[in-house]
Amino acid sequence: MLRLLLPALFLLFTAADAYAASCSNATCGGQTITYPFWLATGPNCGYPGLGISCQENAPILDVQFHQYRVLHIDYANHTVSLADVDAWNTTCPRLSFNLSRDPNSWLQLTPSNSNLTFLYSCKANVSRPSAVRLHGCPGQNTLWYVLPDDGATAKSLGYACDEAVTTPVLSSHRLANQSLVEVLSYGFEMRYDAKSEQCIACEQSGGRCSYGRTEEHSGTEFACSCDDGANERQCGMYALL
Repeated sequence: MLRLLLPALFLLFTAADAYAASCSNATCGGQTITYPFWLATGPNCGYPGLGISCQENAPILDVQFHQYRVLHIDYANHTVSLADVDAWNTTCPRLSFNLSRDPNSWLQLTPSNSNLTFLYSCKANVSRPSAVRLHGCPGQNTLWYVLPDDGATAKSLGYACDEAVTTPVLSSHRLANQSLVEVLSYGFEMRYDAKSEQCIACEQSGGRCSYGRTEEHSGTEFACSCDDGANERQCGMYALL
């Protein structure tokens, strides 16, 4: 009986070592990248859509096919602070993407956020008291404004602006008290949670969810990565039965 168990145990420890080697903690720009996040250059060792790329020593996360700079990951509270790469370190951000709520996403905006709305190429002055005009922007031949108001759009405000783009920011950092660069540099907050019963069961058993891409079905295949290797559902010896 012992002779039969030894090869199986050897395979389990080999699988565990392989997982640890390929999915161990990594760093980028001073940020620790660990489960459920993972470096996009390696194997998928966490939640779908939480693969982080390290670009010029800056951690970048794609959310709804748009790039955001990872400012901080709070693993204890399951939150991540992000900033739009188009708004990073500039007094004249030319934003191009409206982040929307996606109930099916593993990432959700938290109540800690409010909105800033940018109005581009306005043909008339925006007389709203809270509107801040952006001056000295490169190639600016028309008027640009930013409004610290939730839900404001060029159409609803009745101004002749070609485009309105809304971005979340932390409510604790207000445009009235800080510069636009400062407000945008603090980014906004999103919460991450398991979105599948399989993943919840895996985590409750002490494992880590993994969603590897399968060429056969052109999708992703779930696996529960454990200290004893990868099982189909969850960790523990009973998972092998």
